[in-house]
Amino acid sequence: MEPRLEEINKLLINYSLGEFDYKIEPSEKFDEIDAFISNINMLGEELKASTISRNYFNNIFNSVSDMLFVLNNSGKINSANRAATEKLDCPEQELRNNHIDFITTNKGYLFNYIKSELNRKEDVITFDSQIRSVSGKHMPVNCTCTYLYNPHKERIGYLLIVRDQSLIRSYEQSLIESENKYRNIFEKSSDCLFIIDLQGKMLEVNDAGKQLFKISKITPKSKTFFDLIYDGEEREKFMFELNSKEILVDCKLKIKGMNNTVINCLVSISKTYNQFGDITGYQGIVKDMSQQREIENILVRTVLDTQEKERNRIAKDLHDSLGQKLSGIKFHIEALKAMQKNINDKKYDTILNRSNDALNDAMDELSNISFNIMPGTLRSFGLSYAVKELCTKLKLGTNVTFDLAIEEHFPEIDKALEITIFRIIQEFINNSIKHGQSSKVNIKMNTSFIPGSISIILQDNGNGFDMTAVDQYKGMGLKNARSRVESYNGTLRIESMQGVGTKYEILIPYNKIANKVK
Repeated sequence: MEPRLEEINKLLINYSLGEFDYKIEPSEKFDEIDAFISNINMLGEELKASTISRNYFNNIFNSVSDMLFVLNNSGKINSANRAATEKLDCPEQELRNNHIDFITTNKGYLFNYIKSELNRKEDVITFDSQIRSVSGKHMPVNCTCTYLYNPHKERIGYLLIVRDQSLIRSYEQSLIESENKYRNIFEKSSDCLFIIDLQGKMLEVNDAGKQLFKISKITPKSKTFFDLIYDGEEREKFMFELNSKEILVDCKLKIKGMNNTVINCLVSISKTYNQFGDITGYQGIVKDMSQQREIENILVRTVLDTQEKERNRIAKDLHDSLGQKLSGIKFHIEALKAMQKNINDKKYDTILNRSNDALNDAMDELSNISFNIMPGTLRSFGLSYAVKELCTKLKLGTNVTFDLAIEEHFPEIDKALEITIFRIIQEFINNSIKHGQSSKVNIKMNTSFIPGSISIILQDNGNGFDMTAVDQYKGMGLKNARSRVESYNGTLRIESMQGVGTKYEILIPYNKIANKVK
C-alpha cells in the first residue's frame, strides 16, 4: 500500500478515538493524495475546535443550578443537565427520549402551553408551573422557554429553563416568620425599643416606648430622640460618644416625660447600616430605671442621714460632755485669777494667763468642730441662717469675701434635705479656699426660678480646673456632690475653667413643711 495511504488510515483511526492533534505532512508531489491529506488535516482542525467548544458548553450546561432541558420539535428531551437529574431523582439516560410532560403533574398541558405561547409571542416566555420528581416530590417552578435554531435558522427544538421555587418560597416564608417574631418581640417588649435616623428622628418605636416618651404616634413634628434627653450636658456627652463608638451600653440618661417630669433611664444603642456599609441611623433600648433609681436614692439618703445623725450625736456629746468639762475648768481658772490679786507673783500670773488663753482657744476650736459637724443654727433656725453663719465664721478666719443672695422668705423644707444642701455648700466653699485659692465666693439660693424646686448657684474666682482632663463622674469630691443632689432627683451642672473659677448650678425639687417660712 502507498505509505501515504497508510498514514491517512492511522490518522483517521486517531480521529475516531478523539485524538485530533496528529497531522500528515504532504509530499513534494502535490498530487491527488496530497490534496486529500490537506483536506484530512483541515477536518482534524475543525473536529478539534468543535470538541473543545462542546466540552466548554457541557461544563457550563452542567454547572448551572437551574434545571435545563433541550427538547426536540415534538417535546421529547434530547438532553438534561446535572441539576435536572438530581432534582428529579432520575439519571439523564432515563430522561432522554421521554416527553417533557413526563415530569409534569398535569399530563399533556406543559408542552402544549409552550407551543401556543411561543407561537403567539415568537420570543421568550416565562411562566409558573409545577413539576414532580420520579419519587413523587412536587415542586413549584418558574419556567423560561425559547426556540433553538440551526445555522440555517431553522427551528430544531426548544430550550427550557426550570427554576425550583420551593427553596425561594421557603426562604421567603422564613423571612416572614423571622420578621413576625421580631415584630412580636419588638411590640410586646416591656422595655422601650426604638429605631431612629442619623438626626434622631423616630422611625420606629414600640408601645412601651410611646408610653415612656408620652407620644401617641410618630409624626413629622414629633420630637427627636435627642430632644427627649433632659439635661443638655448629658445630651452633648451622649451624642459625642455615640459618634465616636460603634455601640453604647447602659448609658445613664434623664428622659423628658409628661409635664416636664424627669425619668431616669439606662440607654443601650448601636449603629445601623445599609447593604453598602453606610450608616443609616441607630437602634436601641431604653430601660425605665425610675423605681430602681428611687431605691438607690433612698439608700444614699439613708447612708447620708445615718452619717448626719452620727455627726449630730458626736457634736452633742462634745458640747454636753467635753464642753461642760472645759467650762468647769474655765470657772476654776477664773476663780484662781480672782484669788491671785492677793498674791504678788509674776510667774504665777503668767502661767495662769497662758492657761486661760489656751483654754479659750480649746473652747473656740471645740465650738468650730461642733459647728462643722452639725451647726446648731441649722437644727434650730434652718438652712439660710446656717449658710449665713458659715460664711460669717469663714470670713473672720480667712481673706475670702462672700456675696450672698438668699431669698428673703426661704421656705422651711425637710431637715434631711437642708442638711444635704448645707453639706454641698460647705464642701464647695472648703474646696474653693483650700484647692482653688479663691478670694471671692458667690452663693445664690431661691425657689422662684422653677416652682417646686430650689435653685442654688455656687461660684468662685479660684484656680478652676480643666473639664476635659477631669472625669467629673469619677472624682471623689464631685461624685459626692452629684450623688447627694441626685439622691433627691435633682440635677447638678458643673462649669470650670483654669484661671477663671468653678461654678455649680443645682436644681432640687422640694416640698414645703406646713407653709412655714424662715
